[in-house]
Amino acid sequence: KMLCLGLLITAAVAPTRWRFSVGAPTDRLLTRRDICALASASVIGAASEVHAAVSAPGLAGTQPMQPKATTRAFMDVRIIQRFDVEVLEDAAVRGRMVFDLYGDAAPRGTDRFADFIKGSVGQFKGSVDGPSYRSSSFERLRPGVLVEGGRITGLDLTPFAGQLEYQYRSRLLQLRPVMEVNDIRHTRRGLLTRRILNSGPEFGVTLAAAPSLDGSWEVIGELQEGDELLALIEGLPFISGKSLEEPGSLADQVFQAQKSLFTSLSKGVGDPRAADRTGQLLRRVEITNCGLL
Repeated sequence: KMLCLGLLITAAVAPTRWRFSVGAPTDRLLTRRDICALASASVIGAASEVHAAVSAPGLAGTQPMQPKATTRAFMDVRIIQRFDVEVLEDAAVRGRMVFDLYGDAAPRGTDRFADFIKGSVGQFKGSVDGPSYRSSSFERLRPGVLVEGGRITGLDLTPFAGQLEYQYRSRLLQLRPVMEVNDIRHTRRGLLTRRILNSGPEFGVTLAAAPSLDGSWEVIGELQEGDELLALIEGLPFISGKSLEEPGSLADQVFQAQKSLFTSLSKGVGDPRAADRTGQLLRRVEITNCGLL
């Protein structure tokens, strides 16, 4: 920059003709117009170098490298698509979902997930008799964002010493929240993720790029096999929490007001039905078996 500025100043104050050498030695006399052209070319070249440095792959602003898969886990899934049959199995679709786990990028998150895969968590560490994803399901859908699952039958929160603790088969697990973050973003479909500071088994699988999850959820792996099952789950009916009337219409406003009133009244008397069920799947999606590969 100083050279360019010097050339421009020199062009303004120098005599009409003077000697200058660029590259190979030359005795050609340069005019002020020649000097201005050299200065402009230097400025443009410097700007091009700066742009190339910012845009070059692997520098600031680009995505981090693909995380390394250290462990692989599977979940066998049964999806009940209809209930209007005598034998539910006749309406069932079975398949396997296989996940790669990012043990290096998310060691604590993947360890907790793997413990629930094995049934070896908390007070059941070292055994296979603890709470496991083998008795869990996918339960909730956020259209275009996330399918959530992992809630295990028999694993419940109970008050203990002034706080809520997980209990399974009358034994307290005292699971501590997983305090971990990484720089992996929710940039695509099929990413396995857990809510940051969650101590329980719940997890999610992204349905598309979901930047809204960055900062509150941690990516711990990705779906390698079974996207067709994810697509089936994504297409199941669910509770939308919306009326069937035109949004903003009088009928829609009445529905929303009644919903708010009944929910607040139910919460006031401790009715568990007051829980927000928006997104809850209206078909059963069971995890029937799971393990590490």
